[in-house]
Amino acid sequence: MGLYQIWRELHRVGKVTVGTAHGRQGQIKYVAACAAENCGWGVEYDDVSPAMIAAQGHRCPVR
Repeated sequence: MGLYQIWRELHRVGKVTVGTAHGRQGQIKYVAACAAENCGWGVEYDDVSPAMIAAQGHRCPVR
């Protein structure tokens, strides 16, 4: 399975990317992940709205 089938970018909020990914049981999840190196922040939700709110509220400790 190629990466294009696993992750699809929907929005970018600063350094945070919100996209879709497959969960552990194959269902589609909405993921918000920080693209800053050494940050490692990421969350997974069932709906896009909480993922967007989490992306807007993320304050990256890496400058």
